[in-house]
Amino acid sequence: MASEPASAAARPAPRVVAAVALVGLSGAWNGGNVGPVASQIGTEFDVSLAAVGLLSGTLFLGAVLVGLLFAAQIGDRTGLLRGLRLAALLTALGNMIFALSPDFAGLAVARVFPGLAFALINVLGGVYARQAGGVRLIGVFGAAIQLGIAGALITGSVLVDLGVDWRVGFAISALLGVVTYAVLPRAETPGSELPKRRPGFLRAALTHARVWRLSLLFVSIYGVPLTLSAWLVEYLGRDGDVKTGIAGALSFLLFGLAAAMRLTGARLQQRGVSHLALAGTLAFSVLGVAMIALDPATPIALIAVVAMGIGFAIPYATMMTEAQQLFPEAPSEPLALMTLAAMIPPIVAIPLVGQALDDGNGGAAMLAIAAFLGIATLLNLRRSGIPLDEPGNAAASG
Repeated sequence: MASEPASAAARPAPRVVAAVALVGLSGAWNGGNVGPVASQIGTEFDVSLAAVGLLSGTLFLGAVLVGLLFAAQIGDRTGLLRGLRLAALLTALGNMIFALSPDFAGLAVARVFPGLAFALINVLGGVYARQAGGVRLIGVFGAAIQLGIAGALITGSVLVDLGVDWRVGFAISALLGVVTYAVLPRAETPGSELPKRRPGFLRAALTHARVWRLSLLFVSIYGVPLTLSAWLVEYLGRDGDVKTGIAGALSFLLFGLAAAMRLTGARLQQRGVSHLALAGTLAFSVLGVAMIALDPATPIALIAVVAMGIGFAIPYATMMTEAQQLFPEAPSEPLALMTLAAMIPPIVAIPLVGQALDDGNGGAAMLAIAAFLGIATLLNLRRSGIPLDEPGNAAASG
């Protein structure tokens, strides 16, 4: 396994830890802030759930994809911290427009800004975390992303139950961007500079099977939870007759537990636990999604979200470090490519799942997700984090 950056040996300053946590939380919050209020938005603007799915998922993740194409280049020009401050401003701006927009078209425009921000956060934030604090800070970053989704889901659900206008939730999302901007350090942390990009990664990546396998792990750990965050509250309410507040609490448990388990996964990786054991825990997510597909009632859903929280989280630190190990000379390159690959399926899946819910086929949609996760688990039981240009690794590429 490749060694950690030199800066990882020293414990990062509290402000750096707080900044990494807030960056992940404020960016991921936008992945969960539409789901709890999907019905209210649909009713107010007289649109279907599929249309709301296009808003919450397709437009948001489409903007993420565009941002990922340029995230590494932006990091080269701005540096890690200025790039992350730009992301914080985009988050605040987009959510404020969303909160104030009088029509659906305004909501669509507003979703583009946090999508671009989330692209920068996933690439620059992941590199900054590893460079400033090693695998431990990657665990914090990953946990914060999960807590962001969890916080948005539970906050939105509670506000709905309290009868608070759905726009308040997006004002809160904007405030998080402002706070993140204020907390980010103004000067680069020693040892956290972005390594300069080197050409040749994409050509090498396309010819190695382990890159394609790792991309399925990224889809499982990034893309599938984003899809679930858009519809889990709605699905449990429609197919399982679970009250909105309880469904929101279950969603919070899923992503909150995943946050804790991402920290656990980072510690296990530090202790030398094998790739097979860490990646194999993704199988818990297969079990959990299959359970709610077959019976979304509250008691079953409770067990299912615990299983999903473990499965989506334990392999996270392994996935992030192995992606950067594919191309150590420019670690932002594989992170950008892998994250881009992870965001493409939800762009299609989120509106499709919304339509399936409208048609009464939510359980079938969940079974399809479980089947994908099963395939991804089997294909990632072998380690992928081997430099693409390292001599003698041709056999490991399969």
